[in-house]
Amino acid sequence: MALTATDLYNDATTREIGGVGPDQVNLIVSDLIGVQQMLSAAVPQINNLTDLHTQVIINQLNEEIASVENANSPTTGTLTLGTDLGQFVGRSINDIHRDIIDIAQGDAGVQALFNPTPLPDLNTPPAPFHDNAAQTAFITQWIQDSNHLGQMATTIENNGFTGDIAGLVQQIQTFSDNSNAFDQSQGGLWSARFWNEFRTDGTSGTAASALIEGLQTHNAGEVNAAVEQLAANSADVASNNLMADGGSYADVVVAAQATAVTSAGGHPATPPAATQPAATPPAATPPAAADVGPPAHDTHHSAGADLALHLHHMWG
Repeated sequence: MALTATDLYNDATTREIGGVGPDQVNLIVSDLIGVQQMLSAAVPQINNLTDLHTQVIINQLNEEIASVENANSPTTGTLTLGTDLGQFVGRSINDIHRDIIDIAQGDAGVQALFNPTPLPDLNTPPAPFHDNAAQTAFITQWIQDSNHLGQMATTIENNGFTGDIAGLVQQIQTFSDNSNAFDQSQGGLWSARFWNEFRTDGTSGTAASALIEGLQTHNAGEVNAAVEQLAANSADVASNNLMADGGSYADVVVAAQATAVTSAGGHPATPPAATQPAATPPAATPPAAADVGPPAHDTHHSAGADLALHLHHMWG
């Protein structure tokens, strides 16, 4: 009996729990590439939210595959898709792997194609990631743009795809490019934790690409799915992070969702001029070894505790 995408992913889970040693890298990568190929064949076009969720999984697998391939490389100076994750490659693998499981578990349509085995809940309450000043400024603008660009796209769709589509497409592309650039500039724990959110092959970038495609092809289903995903993802990130002053992003989300904008407006996020590197973790934080441990269940990015020996999902 032929193996399914679910079988391959579950096998990768088992191998990653055992540790991503040099003898496991090619086997895990083979599993993940197989999943990617099967899902790509099953969903060649985005027409609804399930299709978009599947594409997010396909794209995030690029990040997981690259991280697995570098799991046994030197912990500094090794670029993974252009980013120096430093000692946090293991956390990148862990976070992406279980995020993919959570995406599938949260969408019955995806489960019809791909239904990886859920993982245990965390033993300790999640701890939000405490952003520095530059990260706070970026995320604040990113939340606003994630909602406002979607509102502008909806206006164009509701008007029969009339209006300045080319202008809006350029704004969406700038938003995606800036998001990718900011995450890449941070490196370390920030990128290991968030690149599957902000990068072009992460959730935000995949939704932005779908929004552009939907506008250009007049595909209302794709536009609606992308608008919903961008808004949901911005709220998700907001709920799992704290501002530099320890405050919540909740008011930013409420304001972004309540502020109606037209297709003539919008200001895609621009990385702050003085981008600061992600905060250095305390000296007592152990390096992220290749053993990524059993990724614990979250609800598509709930934060986790720092379980050092098994590299459970860590936000701060």
